[in-house]
Amino acid sequence: MERAARSPQRGLVAPPSKTHRHWAEEQEVIGPGLQAVMLWSRFCVSEASGAVLTDLDGNQVLDLQGAGGVNSIGHAEPTLVAALIDQLGTWTAGAFGSRARLDMLRALRDFLPEGLDRVQLYSGGTEAVEAALRLAKSATGKYEVLSFWGGFHGKTLGSLALTAGARRDLGPLPGGYMSAPYANCYRCPLKLRHPGCGFACVDHAREVVRQQSTGALAAIVVEPVQGRSGNVVPPPGYLAALASLAAEFDALLIVDEMMTGFGRTGTAFAFMRDDVEPDIVTVGKGMGAGYPVTGVIASTATMASGPFSEPSASSSSFGAFPMACRAVATTVSVIERDGLVERAELLGKELLAMLTPLTEEAPLVGDVRGAGLAIGIELVTDKESRRPASTDVVRQAFTALLEAGVLVMTGGNTLRLYPPLNIEKDQAHEAADIIRRTLSRLTEQGSGGGR
Repeated sequence: MERAARSPQRGLVAPPSKTHRHWAEEQEVIGPGLQAVMLWSRFCVSEASGAVLTDLDGNQVLDLQGAGGVNSIGHAEPTLVAALIDQLGTWTAGAFGSRARLDMLRALRDFLPEGLDRVQLYSGGTEAVEAALRLAKSATGKYEVLSFWGGFHGKTLGSLALTAGARRDLGPLPGGYMSAPYANCYRCPLKLRHPGCGFACVDHAREVVRQQSTGALAAIVVEPVQGRSGNVVPPPGYLAALASLAAEFDALLIVDEMMTGFGRTGTAFAFMRDDVEPDIVTVGKGMGAGYPVTGVIASTATMASGPFSEPSASSSSFGAFPMACRAVATTVSVIERDGLVERAELLGKELLAMLTPLTEEAPLVGDVRGAGLAIGIELVTDKESRRPASTDVVRQAFTALLEAGVLVMTGGNTLRLYPPLNIEKDQAHEAADIIRRTLSRLTEQGSGGGR
């Protein structure tokens, strides 16, 4: 990949005439409900390479949005491009045995933690989460599920029921779902401080189950780092405490690694940061580096549970198609070849060190946190009360950064950063410099943000 040099042309410099015309024509047909960052930016890509996006008018920005963590090995990574082109000319449709599938399974066998030795593939995140729920019900013979405030697991019926805070006007939901506070220490709903709290949030979750369950808890579903809420990183020991809670109720621990798996947080999987052994893991996004593929991972014993294991009971229309298998096999090989897991850990620490001073320098920044290359910058309008910034303020910050040359993801009142794991170091530092300068000037009234 050619290194993108520091350039005074970074950002929205050229008038966006072609981009505006293109966007307007798309809106004549495409349906509503696109992601907010797409609607706010109206960015139309002509080409992409590594961590750089170029729009139709020639403007270049550093892509720290990364399709919400999908872009794990950079845009147009040559090894992946060559592999997909080769597979495209060989065989593309069908889930029969293939060289692509065997290559993928061999790569995963070496990459997955010991004990998690079976994988079933799907094409979307919510599909994999639904499959994980069916597997947990099959393995336990029970049907209730506990999830956590601020989490996001999908938009179909079962996964939506797990997603507290995103269900307005979409009821009724299925029964058997409970939710409890997540270990968000910056916004602890119990008004306590870690470590003195002794994981009171886990004690609260225990009481939720005791008071609301009918005695049929099948699984606890949790993100090891909450993505949509702003890359909220729980304190060490939290996942282990949840694993103990699941065991107490003879339930399974499902760790949703859609956004955090395959090196994003500086370990192969984020649950490894807490030295736990989940029963089921859902994965996606970064595992295919842009190709739509997700999966459910579990042990042989768990995956053998019926009815999940019966013929056609856990299959998917596009699961294990050769293009998906080739994408996963190649992505894993690139991650391992280039040492991207370790690199994410080291570069993530550098970026956190560069961005953490924003909590003192920037009027709107209340918290900076992260794990590896999943970083959150939480915006507030009052640092003492931690009053969340409004959507208008978040949009203002997003737009100011885009105009300065950095594209980020948002979530609630947080800016979320997901650069490629192989982003050039100077590009990462350039992006951090732009973010720091831009946010340090920005206020609720909008000074310093516009063109």
